[in-house]
Amino acid sequence: MTLSIMRAAGIVAIAAAMAACGSDTTSPSTTVAGDYSATEFVTTGASGQTNQLLAGSTLVMNLRSDGTTSGHLHVVAQNGNPALDADMAGTWSQTGNVVNFTQSADTFVRNMDFALETDGRRWMLVGDKGFSGTRIQVTLTQVLAANATHSS
Repeated sequence: MTLSIMRAAGIVAIAAAMAACGSDTTSPSTTVAGDYSATEFVTTGASGQTNQLLAGSTLVMNLRSDGTTSGHLHVVAQNGNPALDADMAGTWSQTGNVVNFTQSADTFVRNMDFALETDGRRWMLVGDKGFSGTRIQVTLTQVLAANATHSS
């Protein structure tokens, strides 16, 4: 097979996998369940852009197949704002290729739609939304066990 045909076949396979997992249900998909960690976490506001991960902030989420969540959000103190620590316990739901969280912790996580994407090996939850003049861009990437691959 030529390289361009192999690339096209790979793109078709990924699209088919995402379509198969993108039903119109609100029940969590067990293929999306797993441990996630922020691989991108950027805030942009009046004081400029901050890479929160480089500043020391963290966000980890565990999406269980029963629809519950656990995890922790830590945002470092900066620009006169105190540090924020929040428990990510709650629930998650999936509608098509969008994942939403319901939590008692009042953070951006529960107020943001996360688009479900894949790189063919693992899931990514990508959120991008403005809140009171601050844009938050976050990508949660599924943490895979050694030698594991994503399949749907």
